[in-house]
Amino acid sequence: MARRPSRSTGTAAARTQRRGDQRRERLLQAAGELVEQHALADVTYAAICARAGVPPSSAYHFYPDLDAIFRALLETGRAGFDAALTRPLRPAERRSWQSVVECLVDRAARYNRTHPVAARLAIGGQAPPQLKRLDRDADRIRAGLALEVLEALFVVPPLRHKRKVAFVATEIADTVFTASMIEEGRLTGAYVTLAKRAVVGFLGSYFGASLPRRPQPRRPSRPQPAS
Repeated sequence: MARRPSRSTGTAAARTQRRGDQRRERLLQAAGELVEQHALADVTYAAICARAGVPPSSAYHFYPDLDAIFRALLETGRAGFDAALTRPLRPAERRSWQSVVECLVDRAARYNRTHPVAARLAIGGQAPPQLKRLDRDADRIRAGLALEVLEALFVVPPLRHKRKVAFVATEIADTVFTASMIEEGRLTGAYVTLAKRAVVGFLGSYFGASLPRRPQPRRPSRPQPAS
């Protein structure tokens, strides 16, 4: 008969797992601090390990190279970014397709301002091509989410490459944001306004000045109390 693992063996495994999770978190925290404080090209694997207090020989088990650490940092914030984009719109934000698009650009800008590490990696203009490709893939998903928000409120024309158009619009905003980071060192209000104008102008060539509203389901009326 096979032996059952003893309680002490299970406890030791749990301690090992907890210690590994703590080291992984320390590595990401150290990487984030260094990315925020230094140019991306100056952040090294050895410096991250030293700041985290994790020997490189141990860090390799969690993140085999610098790109793996940067990818983990980007992935950490992806869900929060997507949730920020898709939260419910206020009435003033959905009065036209243009106001919806401008709201989504504003939300993206707000997220990047409050998450400087993610901003440096995604729109800082210093990311290596393989890391930028990962961000492009995330942008493709966000473009689909933005399109779903628009289509829930308006009747969008039956474009042949609708998702590609949404993706290019997302990349226009991304490019303007990157220009702001490169030229100003931060995401400025002027560049955010420019991003909104550029995206609305591009989409306007497909959508026109207005889109018909999609009928919204009526809320069931409350029964009137008997008199």
